[in-house]
Amino acid sequence: MTVEELRKKKPEINFIKTKCVIEKPDVKLLQEAFIPDEDMPEFPEIKEGTRIYPLSITEYPAVLSRMTAMQAGVWAIQKCNSEGWEMELDNFQCCLANLEMEF
Repeated sequence: MTVEELRKKKPEINFIKTKCVIEKPDVKLLQEAFIPDEDMPEFPEIKEGTRIYPLSITEYPAVLSRMTAMQAGVWAIQKCNSEGWEMELDNFQCCLANLEMEF
């Protein structure tokens, strides 16, 4: 799956690069911590059903220096699918933490 395929299948899902870890879902904190990315130049529009998964450059520096947050998110989704895990932030973070260690 590519970022484009994810956007077509699940347009409500957005992985964003952030300056710091965001513990609590808060739009204002997400906007303040947002770092524009190649495939996410602006903060995503918030609509009903929008899901934003923040990926911090402090938690995944190696991963996010090699790929965009959306690319990392697609990788995490595919890994969760292959492991039979639920599509949720904790599982995405687990996958990306393992990838970070591999780098």
